[in-house]
Amino acid sequence: TPTIEMKPFILLAFFALFVAVHGHSVSPGSSASPLVPLRPSPFKKTQHVVDSSASFEELSLPLKLKQGGAAAAPSTATMGLLSILGGFLTHLTLGTIYCWGNFQSYMPPHMRYFAGAEGTGTPDSLLIIPLGLFAMCIAMPMSSTLQGILGLPGAMMFGSLIVSFAIFASSFVKSFAPFALIYGLLFGIGIGSAYTAPIVAGWRHFPNKRGLVSGCVLCGFGSGGFIFNMIGSAIANPQKLSLDPVTKTFPQEVYDNFPTMLRKLSVIYLSLQAVGAGILKFTSLPPPAAPAKSSSSPASKYPTLKSAVLSKQFLLLWTCIVLSSTAGLNTVSVYKMYGNLFPTLKSDAYLAMVGGIGSIANGVGRANWGIAQDKLGFSKLFTLLTVTQSIVMLNYKRTVGNRLLFTTATFILFGCMGGNFAMAPGACAKLFGPSLGPKVFSVLFSSFATAAVGGSYLNKSLMGKGFDFIFTVMAIMSFAATGLVRTLGNV
Repeated sequence: TPTIEMKPFILLAFFALFVAVHGHSVSPGSSASPLVPLRPSPFKKTQHVVDSSASFEELSLPLKLKQGGAAAAPSTATMGLLSILGGFLTHLTLGTIYCWGNFQSYMPPHMRYFAGAEGTGTPDSLLIIPLGLFAMCIAMPMSSTLQGILGLPGAMMFGSLIVSFAIFASSFVKSFAPFALIYGLLFGIGIGSAYTAPIVAGWRHFPNKRGLVSGCVLCGFGSGGFIFNMIGSAIANPQKLSLDPVTKTFPQEVYDNFPTMLRKLSVIYLSLQAVGAGILKFTSLPPPAAPAKSSSSPASKYPTLKSAVLSKQFLLLWTCIVLSSTAGLNTVSVYKMYGNLFPTLKSDAYLAMVGGIGSIANGVGRANWGIAQDKLGFSKLFTLLTVTQSIVMLNYKRTVGNRLLFTTATFILFGCMGGNFAMAPGACAKLFGPSLGPKVFSVLFSSFATAAVGGSYLNKSLMGKGFDFIFTVMAIMSFAATGLVRTLGNV
């Protein structure tokens, strides 16, 4: 049962749910709930175009003016921007999976290992992000089916509810194995279920700005880490206590705050998710664009998902993402552990701030990567990303003597990670067409999970040679991606 101090957060969640359900105008025959598909109005005949990504007819929601009965509908651009805003708010919470690089330091030491208090060496808690991404890549291919049943807003809210429940439920477990199942796998399933719905909605509004739409929505995914790193640290470690230099542990009061931190965060997440789903429900989707008839169009080359996934283009793109994203995903997981090895950097408040600043690069950078992709294309921009990432990764060890240098290098690596995520959906749409692209991306996402799991394996297997050796290996992988992407052609 939540403590008394949890009551304001619970009231906030209920208020947000109320606003999401009742806070917008409802036309005759439409549903008041953001989770229930719209039904045709019995008062008005409307010709509908059915989208394959939704189970219901996508009706416009005109705002009726009482005077004279005239209708004043918001512009398509306004509806499109609102759909991006709804997706952004939800992705703020989905992206908090990357807060784990900071949050795991507040986890009681005995909970960090499968072996409990007897565990030693590299903590098993580093597996949380790889487990989450693995679960995402399992759930994401099923998200299209979920969108067909619940509609885009409903699918987004369904996954969001799983996320909030996973965070809340994980606060009650006392050992790592069940924690990993709930906070890692269940959290990831929720993210995968909700991830693509707002992107698909935004593409419908702005079919020629897919990079911009993906970048702006996924900006929330990266920015959530910055916001909630600070909030989580303020709840778990309000006095900004540092690790004991001998035992490498916090005072017990910090660990005692760990469950409370998770419960409060889950309620905040639920509030944002409800508002985001309500906004997305309010927006009306234009009909899907007709597929191109040209024999050279992606729809003609790849008529089915299977033909696309088994193509050489997909394999090359998948491999490029694995090689490139390993470095950024690894940095998110270990930057705080690495920083705590050096007296210059050892400060919980400072390293939490570094994670927050890195999350800004991950978040805001995604929008910038998306805009640049619309202008330069995927191949050129990906080359710039991988070369930059390799250079910084090779020189990461040279930044540990200066806080400004370390912060800057971490900022760049977080930003490059965000670039991989931001550019991948647009690359799929360009290679395989706007209709098949989101489904292909749901399979391509397994490349990020592979990179996360592979990076975790590299950490554990190569830790004996030190972090610097691991960073060198990942820089070489990134350079390999630079050469491989050129074989994709002008994407």
